[in-house]
Amino acid sequence: MLYWYQSHNRAVANEYWASFTQVADAIRYNRSDGSLIRITTPLAHGERIESARERLMQFVGQVTPQLGRYIPQ
Repeated sequence: MLYWYQSHNRAVANEYWASFTQVADAIRYNRSDGSLIRITTPLAHGERIESARERLMQFVGQVTPQLGRYIPQ
């Protein structure tokens, strides 16, 4: 599983830092919206974790350019 918080052209993997930036955005832009992106993949019996991670990263590379349509900028 991979997850991150994304808002206002920023991706943050740390929950505490995401909260800090959300407060800062609320002060600066009067906006506190954002998104949690979570992508999972099954791990087949006997499959190496590195193989699943590679699959996730390839998918993230394909999906990330499309997120701008759905996430506040």
